[in-house]
Amino acid sequence: MVNSVGNTGCATGSASIASAVGSLNGRIRNDKMQLDDWATCVSAKTVKGQAEIQRLSSQISAEREQVSRVEALQTRAASQTSATAHQAVDAGYGPGARLSAIRSHSLDVWA
Repeated sequence: MVNSVGNTGCATGSASIASAVGSLNGRIRNDKMQLDDWATCVSAKTVKGQAEIQRLSSQISAEREQVSRVEALQTRAASQTSATAHQAVDAGYGPGARLSAIRSHSLDVWA
């Protein structure tokens, strides 16, 4: 069995973030359905009903905050990846580096 350690690439990271957001949205949807059930049932006025409504409301709020944090993380990771790519090109290590080396007639051969 192979275990993955850490983020092995942008595509994998993006897929896992999308999966996390999808999972959280699914939990939010289920919790909202339960909240609606509790809010409309006869026991909504009881102490237990009120406690369950409060618990579900808090849980939904926490899950929404998690979605916001995960989406912010995704945005930050995307901007860092873009900045790193721009720095590599600016430093001469990007896709145009080979062409500029050929043009300057000082071609390095890397093994």
